[in-house]
Amino acid sequence: MSLKFVERTINPVLGEDDAQAEGVLSPFEGADEGGDALKVLGLPSANSMFAGRDVRADEDAGPAVFASLTRVYQALQELVNDGRAWRFRIDHLAETDRKMLLDALGDGEVSVVITGVKGEGDVQISESVLPGVWKGRAETTEGTLGAEWIEVGAAPRALRELAATRPRDTLPVETLTPPRGAMNVMSVLAEIKERAAEWQPGVPNHVFNFTLFPMSPADSAFLAKTLGESGVRVSSGGYGAARVIMTGIKNVWAVQYLNGLGTVILDTIEVGDVPDAVLASQEDFEDSADRLSNIVEAYSK
Repeated sequence: MSLKFVERTINPVLGEDDAQAEGVLSPFEGADEGGDALKVLGLPSANSMFAGRDVRADEDAGPAVFASLTRVYQALQELVNDGRAWRFRIDHLAETDRKMLLDALGDGEVSVVITGVKGEGDVQISESVLPGVWKGRAETTEGTLGAEWIEVGAAPRALRELAATRPRDTLPVETLTPPRGAMNVMSVLAEIKERAAEWQPGVPNHVFNFTLFPMSPADSAFLAKTLGESGVRVSSGGYGAARVIMTGIKNVWAVQYLNGLGTVILDTIEVGDVPDAVLASQEDFEDSADRLSNIVEAYSK
């Protein structure tokens, strides 16, 4: 099944052929059968967007590289001390300096792809090898570089900005007609609507765990089609791999956890802030600051 983004005008009345989903959130999985969720979008992973020509090992880092790494280190210290997030542009740097800076930061486990809407280009954001340090790249509608930046924070700024502006505010449960074969989807949608409307920043996320919850294929298909998508997907690799989809309803996220074979082992809906599967922690910030201090020292020699 090839996934397409659901339009913001919800028309969730399904025909008999629509209710063929296997697994609660399988309509979100697309055709990759548990593989890289970003392939479903027809887009490369965020990490691959930063690939450029190789920087030779014998090339010395210029003062711009050292200055940029120092700024990132100082930003991490501010984040550790007072929680202040921070972001700066790097597309003004010379190509060699920019590539060397990105190479020094490396590639981490989290990739974010944001599909542009209304004439906007796509955005790719990659976690660096230092959790809490992110590399961002925005493209124009023609596919050329629009902006490139480094940011420091628990999650990329764009995720929270889009979460507040792109999804719909309401879930019109009262106007929906469940499909034939539905069991529990209407009660689930009603609770999602209530919790999404009540959630406030600072309140812990509420998690709906569908792994052992009785949901028919018709329920699953109707749930996914009703919630829709907002064009934002996150893939987190490594231990405890996960993929996160910003649904078309504000404060509602689809989160799937995968085992080492790429099979979904936990299907959830989270209502609230950016899910924990994406966030860097205070301990991550502290560890990244320590590791980056060593990198800065190496580049200063």
